Amino acid sequence: MPGHRRRNWLVMMMCVLLGTVGQAEAVGKWMTSTFDGVDYVRLTDVWRFYGFSRKQGKPGYVSFGAGNRVVSLKERKQDFYMNNYRYILSYPVQERDGEMYISATDMSKLVDPVLRPRLTGRGKITTVVIDPGHGGHDAGAVSAYAREKDCNLAVGLKLRDKLRKAGFKVVMTRDRDFFLTLGERVAIANRTPDSLFVSIHHNSGRAGASGIETFTLAPHGTTSPFARTRRSEDLAGNNQDSENIALATAVHAHSIRTTSAIDRGIQRARFSVLCTIRRPAILFEGGFVTNPQEGSKVSSSSYQDTLAQCICDGIVRYIRNTRTGSAGHPRTGGGSTRTMYSSSGNARSNGVSAAGGSQSSIR
Repeated sequence: MPGHRRRNWLVMMMCVLLGTVGQAEAVGKWMTSTFDGVDYVRLTDVWRFYGFSRKQGKPGYVSFGAGNRVVSLKERKQDFYMNNYRYILSYPVQERDGEMYISATDMSKLVDPVLRPRLTGRGKITTVVIDPGHGGHDAGAVSAYAREKDCNLAVGLKLRDKLRKAGFKVVMTRDRDFFLTLGERVAIANRTPDSLFVSIHHNSGRAGASGIETFTLAPHGTTSPFARTRRSEDLAGNNQDSENIALATAVHAHSIRTTSAIDRGIQRARFSVLCTIRRPAILFEGGFVTNPQEGSKVSSSSYQDTLAQCICDGIVRYIRNTRTGSAGHPRTGGGSTRTMYSSSGNARSNGVSAAGGSQSSIR
């Protein structure tokens, strides 16, 4: 049955980034409708707000855009494409009485940050915390072609060197083959000021599974297929949703464009290393060690270098795209590197709910 149309108006405050400080905020007033307990906004109103018109985009999808930006969506699907790069919405697109609707949460937490990346005034990014997943007794995904922990570390070390050349400070959660708990990794990131966090992983699956995917924390109140439990405390988000998706977009787009890998999308999850981070953060999956062709590639030094360069270029682009008066490029000159080993296995952020459930060595 059609959802009940609410009489109130949803006021969405969005900061417009036009390259100058103190730019006035734009206010969009969109009537909401509730379908299956979720607030939705009409796409007609959304596209009018952005000045979009009908465009030719992904086949089989309804596409709108302006200039070099094209957005494609499809009824009852959670796939959202921006210039043919794939994102996964928190809720499916709805169609009612000939009108298409997108959830208000997806509009404010995914679509707008992708279309208009911006920082929240937290300060400039000078440091990147690189987290090569797994290590020590925890090998991660293993196949005849590669061990995940080795691939993660190799890409991480190459990324460290590239970021230093770009002028960043770098903190490694590990620079050798040893084990860290997920809580220790989060604690390292949270005590590193002016930083962002990149956790590097590789995938496993059926022999035919392949491709690159990038994860950010699922927004507050939404469910996720990538979560340990469904308790209410696990539905907490954090204060950098917009920055998370902007960082993921920059890194993922560079990676897909450069490697021509299968685009598995930018997805939202509640992995433990993302849940209590107080910094912009992503978890990057560079390919499947279980795929014969891709497994051989991700274990090669040349492809590891390519992935590291993609992540580095994405980080630089992210900072350029989100630069404001309080957020700019890293300082020039050679960067420094620290490896931080934490003895504390738990980090609870101020104002950010910690994820419930036990920590797993998987993510």
